Amino acid sequence: MMKKISIIIPLYNAENYISKCLDSIKNQTYKNFEIIVINDKSKDNSWGILNDYVSEHLNLNFIIINNEINLGLSKTRNKGIDLATGGYIIFMDNDDTLADALSLQYFIDQTDNDPDIILGKTRFLLNDVPKESNYHRLKNKKGTYTDNEILDGFFSGEWAVTAWNKLYKTAFLKNNNLKFLDDLLHEDELWAFETAIAAKKINFLQEETYVYYSMSNPNSMTATVGLKNIEHYLIILTKKLEMSTEKGLYCRSRFTENYLKNFANYTILRNVCKMDFGTFKSFYVKIEKEFDKSFPQKGLFRLHPVLAYYLYRMKFDKDFFLYGKFPKYVNPLLKI
Repeated sequence: MMKKISIIIPLYNAENYISKCLDSIKNQTYKNFEIIVINDKSKDNSWGILNDYVSEHLNLNFIIINNEINLGLSKTRNKGIDLATGGYIIFMDNDDTLADALSLQYFIDQTDNDPDIILGKTRFLLNDVPKESNYHRLKNKKGTYTDNEILDGFFSGEWAVTAWNKLYKTAFLKNNNLKFLDDLLHEDELWAFETAIAAKKINFLQEETYVYYSMSNPNSMTATVGLKNIEHYLIILTKKLEMSTEKGLYCRSRFTENYLKNFANYTILRNVCKMDFGTFKSFYVKIEKEFDKSFPQKGLFRLHPVLAYYLYRMKFDKDFFLYGKFPKYVNPLLKI
């Protein structure tokens, strides 16, 4: 019996991309799938284009939903999980595509040993030009990881923290009550962590299965939005610290502590040190309190905030006149 895949696509303002995305699914040689597209109150003609596409392709198994209000990516994906009837789930972004006609078949071929998650290789395009992306490149050392090998690989950055281009066993998600946290920016960051610590077995593909399209726009983020992003990263850090203690991750992987420290340093403090001192101090003190709950004996993030502010600027702020100076003193003080 062919295994059914539920493909979940949140749709928002993608009138120029959604048909191409759906075409890449239509052209798959593996045909046992349903396409769940949830329009999250698009402001353009995405909903109209989707309806036309469905009408023109009655041979495809579509479930289309039009949200009455904008729910955001997390709630929309969660609605898709609830609607899914397949034994497996894959998420797609509405402006991406599957890599070729065999993508779904590659995933299904790796389900025989009953993994919780299967990860495919990603083709990365920047402004429609193929580029090498070390972040999106799989760095696994073998084809299957189990139990604590999964934690070691994830904490070592062997795969990207994305929800897409991964085939999830539906029972795995539902048995572990895995859902995206509502109203959270950078929701994939927490989702990837939660799925990795819950998984018992994951497989890696050798084939490209997904095309990720990225557009460079250095002016897309204002200072206010940047601050909101960092606030949400702090929420994610707090959740990760709590779950690491609850799930005993410090005993399961020797990389846990360093992973959490790196997230605080390179995702939060590296960015917030480029803002005013008051903002930096607020985040630094909160991070210190959170780490004290898990590592009270380590004395992490306990520098005086003024000293910490200037040390982080020396480490990360290219506009600071002392940037890059005295690394043999700065790095040990920051414990980086």
